[in-house]
Amino acid sequence: EIRLQTGEPYLIFSDTVNRAMPQHQRELGLSVRQSNLCSEIMLHTGKDHLGAERTAVCCLSSVNAETFLEWRDHPTFIEDVMRFLDNVLEDFILRAPPEMANAVYAAKRERSVGLGLMGFHTFLQQQNVPFESALAKSWNMRLFKTLRRQCDAASRTLAAERGPCPDAEDRGMMERFSHKLAIAPTASISIICGGTSAGIEPIPANIYSHKTLSGTFAVKNIYLERILEQTGNNTPAVWDSILENEGSVQHLDFLSQDDKDVYKTAFEIDQRWVVELAADRTPDICQSQSINIFLPGDVDKWDLHMLHWQAWERGCKSLYYLRSKSVQRASHAGGETHAAVDMSGVAKTDYEECLACQ
Repeated sequence: EIRLQTGEPYLIFSDTVNRAMPQHQRELGLSVRQSNLCSEIMLHTGKDHLGAERTAVCCLSSVNAETFLEWRDHPTFIEDVMRFLDNVLEDFILRAPPEMANAVYAAKRERSVGLGLMGFHTFLQQQNVPFESALAKSWNMRLFKTLRRQCDAASRTLAAERGPCPDAEDRGMMERFSHKLAIAPTASISIICGGTSAGIEPIPANIYSHKTLSGTFAVKNIYLERILEQTGNNTPAVWDSILENEGSVQHLDFLSQDDKDVYKTAFEIDQRWVVELAADRTPDICQSQSINIFLPGDVDKWDLHMLHWQAWERGCKSLYYLRSKSVQRASHAGGETHAAVDMSGVAKTDYEECLACQ
């Protein structure tokens, strides 16, 4: 009930996390007791097997799923990203002040990084695939198995070139990184990548406001805009109608049911699919993923409980915010305001988030 009212607390299923720890860290007796704010970083903290204190270090980057078909077969793309993360980690180790000795020690011992992915829902829409579908499950598995396979290969390559991390070396393993993957929420950096969807979560609306120093601008779903253009319906009146309906297209009679399914918004998607897809990708993510759940404010408490139960039962490691909304509607754009609209009831959230993960 508190999560429904405030979106918090975030949940960590610690037994699941510790069962999935890298083999060499389990053998060293390391374990996870907490995460970062965004609940995707799962690293040992406190005293380790050598009696030294560790402070977890987030060293993150994200690739864009929207361009997956361009980089999936590239021989060095993921390796280059992992080299970049290794270089960033080394730069931190060399430059950090003495006051951060525990963090430097942890970074040296385990060299854990977190390569993530953003744009998952945008990629599905690009491929004309509904979020609630077997095809979405297929693409989801393909994406994350590709990431895991290439990250593992990069870790071994860098271990041979630069040496394995001490934690792995102590157990006779050739791994440069103890952890390699962590899916951050990416709400801010997704904007830099052309407004692709944040992390692995569904989009909140097909039109939303983007505030900058120059003013507030309406940002439209480019793939929906193409369909509207093809059908001769890419007009201010149609977008105003979408705005009035909280970013939804379910009321547009000229769209096929297939199109309506592809462009469902986060609150229109059955959240069991969010958990299902998260559970499917979990075995390929050595840390965790920021999983937001989107529910109406009047959701039945039993349904709320069962959704959380499903996440635990299916092996998800953590849950981030529970996004809920009251019966609240988006502002109507009105005659001459289509270029700058207020989407406060649709895409804006009042939750404070960790900018380092965004």
